[in-house]
Amino acid sequence: MDYSKVSVLVTDAAGKQSIVMVRGLKEIGCRVTVVCSSRSTTGYASNRPDEKIINKEIADHTEQGAKELLELLKSGKYDVVMPVGEMGTDFITSHEDMLRPYAALACAPRDIYINAFDKQRTFEYAFRTGVPMPKTRMSDQPVEEFISETDFPLIIKPRNGLGSIGFHKFEKREDFEPYIAEHGIDIDDYVLQECVDYDKRLGTILFVDRDGTVCMGYADEVLRWYPLDAGSACMIRSIDDPEVLGWSADLLKAMKWQGIAALSFMVDKHTGVPKLLEINGRIPASIRLSRQCGYNVAKMLVDLALGEPVDRYPFNKTEGLCTRHFDTDLAWFVKSPTRFKTKPSWFSWKNTKDALYFRDDKKPFIVNFFSKLLNYKAIMKRKRH
Repeated sequence: MDYSKVSVLVTDAAGKQSIVMVRGLKEIGCRVTVVCSSRSTTGYASNRPDEKIINKEIADHTEQGAKELLELLKSGKYDVVMPVGEMGTDFITSHEDMLRPYAALACAPRDIYINAFDKQRTFEYAFRTGVPMPKTRMSDQPVEEFISETDFPLIIKPRNGLGSIGFHKFEKREDFEPYIAEHGIDIDDYVLQECVDYDKRLGTILFVDRDGTVCMGYADEVLRWYPLDAGSACMIRSIDDPEVLGWSADLLKAMKWQGIAALSFMVDKHTGVPKLLEINGRIPASIRLSRQCGYNVAKMLVDLALGEPVDRYPFNKTEGLCTRHFDTDLAWFVKSPTRFKTKPSWFSWKNTKDALYFRDDKKPFIVNFFSKLLNYKAIMKRKRH
């Protein structure tokens, strides 16, 4: 296929993953346009895109933005639309009927994507598939019944949300009802689960084609995360774990998944069993590890969107490759009581790449770092449990 004739519109280019995707697209010769909310975003700072569009409505996923995106696609300039972040993918799939007549969409169809975006649905699929998971209230189960049958501590997290935002832990029964009442929470909008006691987290990234074939997969261990109690990964390391990859593949097949998906697991300290934490049906911020393992996920997404055969690879077995988010890893270092005991050392960069830093395209790293630094308090306020 002549990729030089393929024009790709990356619609939410503020995230770290957008830089990796744009690089992957340029490597195969695609013409790439990114949509950014402002000049102070990673996508706009990058020297890789052929064209940069500033459109806050599209970048912020508003209804007006959907109309303006439609007008862009009606111009006939773009063959493929590629969302990268979770909210961006939700935005594109929720308008897919309107957009698909004008461009191919490089993401799972809406009816499939919502099964990962809605965490309650994810756990109900996992329960039916037999994937290890925390004890979870099912949609048709009375709250009182679940609480009476489950030991505290319990947790709640939004069915639809980002990272650890909205997460809350209840140490005892007496804390539950007052918190729910005080914050006006409708428990049906949340996943209610037992709290798994863990000190180790694992992840998997898989790619599934239209025929249900798992075309690519690798597993990783989360070495550090921030915030310290239940935050997002700030350093991961590739591992060889066929068991967790097998569970992940079984779950995605049961969901009839298409495209890329990132699954997270917590390893129960008492049983040693990895238990499902969540599925993210979008390109993860740590996608650079896929490049270190030898995959071009951007090419795979374009091939899937255009109905071309998707490259197939065996599960990765290379161990010890690391991807690091220096901005959040620095915050981890400042806050963690084990900052000098962590292994590998926080100061080591052996076999490690930053999720965003490239020698030939440094500006996105700089823009991201100072943006996070200047907005640290606001970011942490959103993540506060």
